Amino acid sequence: MSETLYIQINRNIQVDKREITIGDVAALLCKNAGITARVKTIKLITLPDVPKRRVSFSVITVMEKIEKIYPDLQLVSIGESDFIVDYIRQKKKSRVWQGLMVAFVSVFTFVGSAYAIMAYNNDVSTNEIFEKVYEMMGTGNFQEYKVIEIAYAVGLLLGIVVFYNHFAGKHFTGDPTPIQVEMDKYETDIDNCMIDRSSTEGKEK
Repeated sequence: MSETLYIQINRNIQVDKREITIGDVAALLCKNAGITARVKTIKLITLPDVPKRRVSFSVITVMEKIEKIYPDLQLVSIGESDFIVDYIRQKKKSRVWQGLMVAFVSVFTFVGSAYAIMAYNNDVSTNEIFEKVYEMMGTGNFQEYKVIEIAYAVGLLLGIVVFYNHFAGKHFTGDPTPIQVEMDKYETDIDNCMIDRSSTEGKEK
């Protein structure tokens, strides 16, 4: 009984090395771990030494490469039939420059967020609302300790953390964050544009 190899390939793959193997573009599943390991090392293409290059492939090309080594292996594709590989030469980045950029973005984001929150609070007269709450609750003596203001600030922070479901590199639940949802939509739109462009270029040729 021959072994079965399942092949799953996404529509768009980005790599940073010129020699691309099947393991770089496909997820493989086979009961025989030796076959899986060997197939991952099969070279798909060697790209020219250029800053960037985009090439399109068919899953049939991948299967042909595998069949040359394993002619009796049963191949099952459960992914895309056509896919695009984007090669972008990786640039060496200075750690000092990266640190400066992270610091700049962090400060910029913090200042911008603080300004937006303060502008909103000023626009809706938050201080006046707090004063009325103190009067309604009969706790005017707490006003000088800014109890409600502190609770508001802490609640605002917790609300943001809960909404984005992400803090300090950790997820609180398995649900995707709003940023991940938007990024997934963006990547899907980019993939569709790339495939449409490749199809148009192929027809023109």
